[in-house]
Amino acid sequence: MTTTKRRYRSVPAKLSRFSWRYRGNVGFFEPNGAVGSHGPDLQPNKRDWQTDAPLYAARIFVGFNVGDEPRWTMDDLVPIVKRVRTEQVGSPDSSFLYQRGVYAHQRAGDTTVADEQGAQIIILNVPDFETDPDEFESQIVQLAEIIAEQLLQESVIVEIQRAGQTLRTISVVPG
Repeated sequence: MTTTKRRYRSVPAKLSRFSWRYRGNVGFFEPNGAVGSHGPDLQPNKRDWQTDAPLYAARIFVGFNVGDEPRWTMDDLVPIVKRVRTEQVGSPDSSFLYQRGVYAHQRAGDTTVADEQGAQIIILNVPDFETDPDEFESQIVQLAEIIAEQLLQESVIVEIQRAGQTLRTISVVPG
C-alpha cells in the first residue's frame, strides 16, 4: 500500500460554509471547489512569521448569475480582485484565496430563492502592509462594491473575521 503525502495550507481564517440573516434577508455560501491562491504569502505549511495578535480576515461572497442567467466565472472575478488589491496596498504581491461554491439568497418579502454558482474570496490582513483593522474593512467594502458594479450584482456579502470568528456581516450594493 502506498500513501501520498499531502501538503495543506495553514490559513488563519474560517473558510467553511457561511450563512447570514438580517431582517428577512437570508442566504448562504457552501464551498465545493478547490482552494486557489494568488500571491507569495500563502505557501503550503510554511511559517514565515508568527504573532500573538489575532489576524483580521475577510470573505467576500458573490454569485455568478445576473438575474436567473449564469454569466460570470472565477476567471472574471479573480482579475478584478488582483487589480483592486494591488491598487489598495500598493503592491502586486497582495495575497488572497479563492474558491467556488453554491451561493444562495432570498430577499425579505420575496418568495423565490436565488441558487447559483458563485465564489468566496478570502483576504488576510497580513502584517506586511501595516493596515489597521478599520482601514482593512474599508478596503474590503470598497472591493465588494467594485465587484458588485463590474459583475452586475444586486449585492455582494462581506464577512469580517478576527482570529477566524465572525465580527460582522455586511451587504454591499453597487455604487
